[in-house]
Amino acid sequence: MTHAELLPDFTFLRPIWLLGLLPGLALCWLLFQRSRSGSGWESVIPGRWQQLLLDGRRARTPGPFLLLALGVTMGVVALAGPAVRSPVHLAEQNQSSVVVVLDLSRNMLAGDLPPSRLARAQRKIQDLLARPEGYQVGLVAYAGSAHRVTPISDDYATLTNLLRVLEPGLMPSQGNNLDAALTLAREMIENLPRRTSAVLLITSGADGDALEALEHHAAELGPRLAILGVGTSAGSPVALAEGGFMRDEAGRILLPRLDAQTLGALARRHGAGYQGITQDDADLDQLLGRLENRVASSADRQVILRDVGHWLLLPLVLLAALGLRRGWLGVVLLAALLPPPAEAGWADLWQRADQQAMDLLAEDRPDAAAARFENPAWRSWALFEAQRFDEAVAGYAQVLKDDPNEADHHYNYGTALAMAGRYEESLEAFEQALTRQPDHQAARYNRAQVEALLKSLAEQAAAEAAEAAADEPAGQQAEAPKDSGTTDATGDPAAGDPAAGDPTEASQSSSDPLQAPPTTSSPGQDAAALAAEDSGDISSQTAETEGAGREATAATGSPALDPEQRQALQQWLQDIHDDPGELLRRKFLHQHLQRRETPP
Repeated sequence: MTHAELLPDFTFLRPIWLLGLLPGLALCWLLFQRSRSGSGWESVIPGRWQQLLLDGRRARTPGPFLLLALGVTMGVVALAGPAVRSPVHLAEQNQSSVVVVLDLSRNMLAGDLPPSRLARAQRKIQDLLARPEGYQVGLVAYAGSAHRVTPISDDYATLTNLLRVLEPGLMPSQGNNLDAALTLAREMIENLPRRTSAVLLITSGADGDALEALEHHAAELGPRLAILGVGTSAGSPVALAEGGFMRDEAGRILLPRLDAQTLGALARRHGAGYQGITQDDADLDQLLGRLENRVASSADRQVILRDVGHWLLLPLVLLAALGLRRGWLGVVLLAALLPPPAEAGWADLWQRADQQAMDLLAEDRPDAAAARFENPAWRSWALFEAQRFDEAVAGYAQVLKDDPNEADHHYNYGTALAMAGRYEESLEAFEQALTRQPDHQAARYNRAQVEALLKSLAEQAAAEAAEAAADEPAGQQAEAPKDSGTTDATGDPAAGDPAAGDPTEASQSSSDPLQAPPTTSSPGQDAAALAAEDSGDISSQTAETEGAGREATAATGSPALDPEQRQALQQWLQDIHDDPGELLRRKFLHQHLQRRETPP
């Protein structure tokens, strides 16, 4: 029988307060007795007038004092903390969190575990994500430097997308900086409960300074550290991309070997776990089973009691209202029975309209959110998400009238204009944003995209005009100077019209129904993507880039363009830089340079 099963079904968390019942009830009795003894006027008013002038019935009525005694009893009981036993499931306490620290040194390219150590390690991390326990997982990669790839979360899709592109070539420097990697992993779990968090180190080995660092961190982490060794004691040469094999300083071919005995002994000294990588899940069962056992035993030791004293406050408030003024209880009950106004919903009692609209937007219902928003900027954002770009343009225009000096408003206005096909106006809006905030990178990027789109349209128009001129009969070309400014029998303008001969002006004067540049999925997202790239979270940028690509694909249909033009422009809009490996490379390099420039 567990500790939780021995708990009573009902108890008091603060029973000392129950001692207040005796003086409280005694005070109510004394007040009642005093009211029966009279009000003091009996000694002054003659006896024959007392019955007429004094309310004797009120003095003898015990009803108010009974209500007072009931209120005192409920108040004391609530303070005593009545509690009931309630089962708590494991998932309700804390979802287990695992930070995976992955070795990305060149030793992981050794082929002693086919196809390579790195491929086996990546597959093992995918096995971890597929486990039914549903861990929250974070990922740290290290070689000569250490970098957080993803924060702790259950976003397995993003983690898998980034995991498949990890390879030693992404790292800005080679080496075995295990100290920095484990320091970063410990920072990620320092605010998490010890019983539900762990660090899983996947390494091809450690020696020298790396081994000393591992000893130090194992002493600090203890049972929270699990080490998974990847490799064999025989080792294998590491093939280089440029040909040949990795060599040491003396020119000898290196054979990276896994010293499983040293790692295992280190783990045992500090209560950590060590396992060599296996084909099945036996290694994860052994390492993570320690974490699951700690969670289960901790759950068994917890006192699972829920304080329900707060439920006594509602009847206590009603009693207080009834005691202070007659008729209050009836008014409260009557108000509770009245139906709410027709235009108000149940949610209006708890949330403002903007809060309700934000929930609708989170549920991917932008049309309903736009109808619910009261804040004009947020309403315009919802209209943008609903792809009602003309209405979004009108909304942002009104926002600019109220606050014309905010750079973000001009940026959002320009983005909506671009998605509505009003490219020249969007360029002006982006310029306004950059005038007010020169370092607004999102506005600068979208302006460049719109300029590139206009240039592409102008080049296409020029190419079509040249092709049309080449296809005209020679006789018509010879007569063109004579008939300049006239029309032929079919009513087409003469070839010598200057306005018709400038494809750039023709492209700009026509209404182009194309929508936004490919990276603008909603106002403010480009800024978030650039900030994520610089500050460390690449997962949000990857998700936004993929979403923008889908939106750009849907935005290229246009009745004003022929199929060939539409296909060409669709290809242009879909040409989005969406390489997670390159994004990680730039992120790691940026962080590495920042750390080198920052004095210790």
